[in-house]
Amino acid sequence: MEKVIDIKTKYQQEIADIHFLLKEVGSGRIYGFPGNCTPGDDELKTNVDALTEKFNNLLDKIESGN
Repeated sequence: MEKVIDIKTKYQQEIADIHFLLKEVGSGRIYGFPGNCTPGDDELKTNVDALTEKFNNLLDKIESGN
């Protein structure tokens, strides 16, 4: 029988972090700098960069089995 890993449970914090950022961007609450919630190119790029990093880190954890 093949080993099955419940990644939703094992990586729930990483998934929650990514979900939170996606929800914030989707609802128009785009933050780039503390105290600034005005949508703009720099703020959106900040969130996209953070999401990309979190997603890549999660994939690395899954691949390495950590």
